[in-house]
Amino acid sequence: MESRLTLSERRSIAAVIPAYQPAANLIGLVKTLYGAGYPVVVVDDGSGEDCLGIWNEIISCASVIHHPKNMGKGAALKTAFEHIRENMPEISYIITLDADGQHLFDDAERVAACSIANQGTLVLGSRTFGKNVPLRSKFGNTVTRLVFSCVAGYGVGDTQTGLRAFDRSLLGYMLGVDGERYEYEMNVLLRCRENGIPVAEVPIRTVYLDTENSSSHFDAIRDSAKIYGNIFRFALPSIISSLADYAAFLLLKRRLSKGAGSLAASNLIARAVSAPIGYFLRSKRGAPAEPKKYAAQALLEASIGSAVIAALTESGKIPAWASKLIAEAALFALKRAAQPDSCPKSGRSEAK
Repeated sequence: MESRLTLSERRSIAAVIPAYQPAANLIGLVKTLYGAGYPVVVVDDGSGEDCLGIWNEIISCASVIHHPKNMGKGAALKTAFEHIRENMPEISYIITLDADGQHLFDDAERVAACSIANQGTLVLGSRTFGKNVPLRSKFGNTVTRLVFSCVAGYGVGDTQTGLRAFDRSLLGYMLGVDGERYEYEMNVLLRCRENGIPVAEVPIRTVYLDTENSSSHFDAIRDSAKIYGNIFRFALPSIISSLADYAAFLLLKRRLSKGAGSLAASNLIARAVSAPIGYFLRSKRGAPAEPKKYAAQALLEASIGSAVIAALTESGKIPAWASKLIAEAALFALKRAAQPDSCPKSGRSEAK
């Protein structure tokens, strides 16, 4: 086992494990972390009396907090974060691990080391999805990763990893993110960019106890619906403002005189209508952009869009309504290509 951190550093890092009806391998994980010097916080998320033997085995190695009923992974994580904030002032960093034995100690240590080297950054232990990964996990992560990238404006290799680390300065942010179950971890990622929180990734090995990943409590229907529902709600301000923009353009196109100049004017006025709507909805979500910067970006996009619409329409082969859709699709692709495929200042990295 390669030692990446000193004992003093490990004692400043709390290992958080949310657990719901865990298998006995949780005992080995907790004892390994405790033996290496990590303070361990385990949240029993309403597992019931069948797991009393496990809690008795680890009570001398970890702070065990019990939920009287199952409340969800997000709720369990926030219970642990609140416990650390209120009762463990000596803790400077937090690392989260799953209770099902999929995270190896060496990988957890590398993620923790990266957090120490990158203050104010959320560090993800990103799994590689090779041929031995269960199909539902591989397919689900691929689709979610693509959707996330389009909506959040940056990409990560593993949106659903439970191996994460961050320093104490981010505790308030983590506690403020909504979500009680698996959607919580997605919400954390969705809101990082708009809150100016960098995200870094450390490649980790992928461990599954069997080909069906039966140790996971993730419900493919219920939990996926919550995750995608939250992604949709996050994207809703953009969707509403885009619809308002297109509707205003079509209405103005009919009202104004014919010609490229009127199309450009229609597009500029439509953006002047839709931009404040988008700004207001984002502000209601708690993520207002700087007004002057937001307005300047809207004007630039409208100007480029107007030029594209005019050029396409003047060819005589593409109607104005289709030219508008093509222009907006091109702008979206251009913006996405211009954005870094990670949050500010970070990417796939490791601490030296």
